[in-house]
Amino acid sequence: MRKRFRETNLTFGKLPPAEKNLITDVGQIKVGHVTLCSDKPTVIRTGVTAVVPQDVFNRRLNAACSVLNGFGKSAGLMQIEELGQIETPIILTNTLSVGVGFQGLVDYMSKKYRFRTLNPVVCECNDGFLNDILYPAVRTDHIAQAIESASQIFELGSVGAGTGMTSFGFKAGIGSASRVLRDNYVMGTLVLANFGAFEDLTILGKKASEYTKPGVEKKQDSGSIIILVATNMPLDSRQLKRVARHSFLALGMLGAPGYHSSGDVCIAFSTTNGHVEETRENFDLLFRAVVESTYEAICDALFCAEDMDGFSGRARAMPVEWVIESTRRD
Repeated sequence: MRKRFRETNLTFGKLPPAEKNLITDVGQIKVGHVTLCSDKPTVIRTGVTAVVPQDVFNRRLNAACSVLNGFGKSAGLMQIEELGQIETPIILTNTLSVGVGFQGLVDYMSKKYRFRTLNPVVCECNDGFLNDILYPAVRTDHIAQAIESASQIFELGSVGAGTGMTSFGFKAGIGSASRVLRDNYVMGTLVLANFGAFEDLTILGKKASEYTKPGVEKKQDSGSIIILVATNMPLDSRQLKRVARHSFLALGMLGAPGYHSSGDVCIAFSTTNGHVEETRENFDLLFRAVVESTYEAICDALFCAEDMDGFSGRARAMPVEWVIESTRRD
């Protein structure tokens, strides 16, 4: 894992990050990875990431989802939309492993709880450039491993579900960031970044194409991104929906206009039941926090990822020097 965005003395936005600058700055949340990298029996560059709210089955959390463009195969979004709750950890993996993620969650939860129905939440991006996605590398036991390994400190970049992902013409993957709100409230974001064209990438107002060359041997402009937003501020599902919608503004600020075959999904949830008064003060703060934390999480996915050879070619990590040097000139 390379240095994070802020570890290179770059900053974005007005709000300060919380202690770890991770989604786990929101209490009662952990994140775990299973990274699968092998060249036998085929080229495998994939994995699983689990976002695990504490005791979520017994204490269902208010949640909402928003879809910018629906070219995706996620599971569980319909019931989130209908009931405004989550009741399982959230699993991230590759596109053709959503079914395995679903079954893995059922297997894991059934060993701990009794139920006749369950709404597993599984989201995906397609890692088929670096990973032989038709090979069933992800197994149901990997879901349990990711959940059981979850911690408040976790790696970013080319790990877990982010192992085979690329963004904006460079290697990418998992990113995370947080923002301090007020009154001990925090918002945290985690992204699985696999979207954007090189010619669009703009960081801190600087276009990458003016300073460097792409690092992926293919044209990528569609792809997908999964955004998970957590807060301990009490918000109901309708309020969380408003927050989730605003997360997509960060994509445009980085230069991505959106594409026909992109799957852009945000799930937002609160670890505190209830709701806040819908004042301008409250929601201007929430909207700023989700845009800033999503933007920085995507930057972390690019900054932390490392070079990788894969199934159909090589993905080079983004050289960060162009960002640092171009911003210093101002």
